[in-house]
Amino acid sequence: MRRLIRGLLMVGSIGLALHVVLPQVPGIERSLRLVASSSHLLVGAAFLAELASELCYAELLGRSVAATNARRPGRWFMLRLTVIGYGTAHVLPGGGAAAATVTYDVLRGRGYEPAKVGVALAVVSVLVYGALGVLFSGSLTYVILDRDLGPAGTAVSILLLAAIVGMALGAYTVHRRPTLARRAVQRGWRIAGRLLGGRLPPGARAWLLRFVSRLGEELRVTRRQLTVHPTGASKLAALALGYWAFDALCLILMFTALGVVADPLVLLVAYGAATTLATIPLTPGGIGVFEATMLATLALLGVGSEAAIAILGYRLFNFWLPIPLAAVLYLSLRLARRARGSGGGRTATGDP
Repeated sequence: MRRLIRGLLMVGSIGLALHVVLPQVPGIERSLRLVASSSHLLVGAAFLAELASELCYAELLGRSVAATNARRPGRWFMLRLTVIGYGTAHVLPGGGAAAATVTYDVLRGRGYEPAKVGVALAVVSVLVYGALGVLFSGSLTYVILDRDLGPAGTAVSILLLAAIVGMALGAYTVHRRPTLARRAVQRGWRIAGRLLGGRLPPGARAWLLRFVSRLGEELRVTRRQLTVHPTGASKLAALALGYWAFDALCLILMFTALGVVADPLVLLVAYGAATTLATIPLTPGGIGVFEATMLATLALLGVGSEAAIAILGYRLFNFWLPIPLAAVLYLSLRLARRARGSGGGRTATGDP
């Protein structure tokens, strides 16, 4: 409860600062004109796009759980659990890790085997972040080849693409050659220690090695799971891609609704960069990190400062709305679980 309160206070403080400071970037009068002239129809479409994103994730998680268990969770239950995970990631430190913990506990409470739930969550994690890499690298490559971004924009885009390729090669090495990957991490740590004079965070080396081992295991588990169910692998990949695609569509629709001129491909590049950095658990849900990265990337790619209003509008649907919904839906799951327990058990056909 103390962690939750601290998380809410931190998120609220950062959010208040963002919503007060960022609109001043393009000027308060310009901000008010953009909001007043926004298309309500497109704003509603943006909300539906965000809902479709969450539905894709809920379906992806439900299919993954069903593939490792004898019964499949109900779709309404999985949608509620998805929103709860969103809200948790946006409030508690740890982001996606906190959401995965809550999801794991709820599914265990529904009677699913812990080991199989862990496998399902690993598969979902690998597919989702793999799809983000594909979406980000594809849009980035197209923008580099098709547009004149100027020296600064081109350099940043190439560096981002090189970073994606490097992470992909690193993931492949961790998957295929785990021992080699651990040795590379240890050697790199020693080199970094010599360059920095030994001023490295204590315990960070052990954390990094655990992360590499866990990543390799998740990749191997995902490969085995997809091999066992090859017919469903393409559907899972499509759902993972749809999760990001609809979320990015929400962002694009908010820019269009507010009349902020920006190339959709440029928005995809900025979205990919901001989302990737926001997954690092520096702040709950990447609040502050996402907004600052989006603004900086868009500025390098030639989009004006009025983008701040559209970004905040998108974050209302993507970040803020799931928080109160998660609290209500979590309470509904707890009450349903208590009623089911007093009623003598669970049905054999699945969850409501």
